[in-house]
Amino acid sequence: MFEDFDFSVLADPYFKEDAVREELIVPIIKSLGYKISGSSRIIRSKPLVHPYVAIGSQQRKISIIPDYVFTSEEKPYWILDAKSPSEDVFKSKHVEQAYSYAIHPEIRAEYYALCNGREFVLYHVRQFEPVIQVSLKNISEKWDTLYKLLNPDTKADPDIVNFKPDYGIFMLRAGMSDNFQFIGSAIHSNFIAKVEDGLYTTVSVIPGNVECAISLDFNELQLDSLAKLLPEHLASKLLAGLKRQPYYVLLENEEFKFGVSAYATNQIISNNNEQYLPFQVAEFLTYKNIES
Repeated sequence: MFEDFDFSVLADPYFKEDAVREELIVPIIKSLGYKISGSSRIIRSKPLVHPYVAIGSQQRKISIIPDYVFTSEEKPYWILDAKSPSEDVFKSKHVEQAYSYAIHPEIRAEYYALCNGREFVLYHVRQFEPVIQVSLKNISEKWDTLYKLLNPDTKADPDIVNFKPDYGIFMLRAGMSDNFQFIGSAIHSNFIAKVEDGLYTTVSVIPGNVECAISLDFNELQLDSLAKLLPEHLASKLLAGLKRQPYYVLLENEEFKFGVSAYATNQIISNNNEQYLPFQVAEFLTYKNIES
């Protein structure tokens, strides 16, 4: 695709973001098959009506407007932001901002990408590490994969559009410190499972204009502590359900309600559908709904 392009010009201080867009990104867009009209099209510099992402008490300003939003079946599918050759497109504030834009309620894109003329880096909103990181000099080596992921015939999956991002990954993207502690006074969950001997987990939703799912891991002693905080019938159902297959309890018309203090782990876990960063419970607390 860029066989005739002289990449040495990237060292020229006058070759900036606008040149990256015109000389390098436009050929990629054309090769992917997007157009300026139709259900699978390009929207340039789309502003947000409410340029904030809030999860619980955490709120951050979305300070970028990506250069391109690509739609599939008239829904945002992925976004792309151009940067100058001197800017970092891997593990930087630019990546954090693009992620926040991608998961915003007005967008909810599945992928987000950055390109500085030297590299094209594609991220999935459910994963921390890039899906593809490739030098534009060698983009032909990964073009087949890139095309399958991003061409408009892929079509946005409605299940993906309505996903709840992982709270741990979100906070990691937002620059979470190593000693970050999560305290929730009113946690609601209808699912608790045994992962392995001595290890249990539960999942809850953190409210905000972007709802996130948080995974909370805990041990045997903490399980007993949790049971003592629950109504007797739910405690009995929980302890009995975790002692026999399939080793989980899923409530239909009730919820486990509790407070919790937890800290972020440093292990990103992958499954078939996503990556997530669990929190380790430090202590279960008495349920207290402050809002009510």
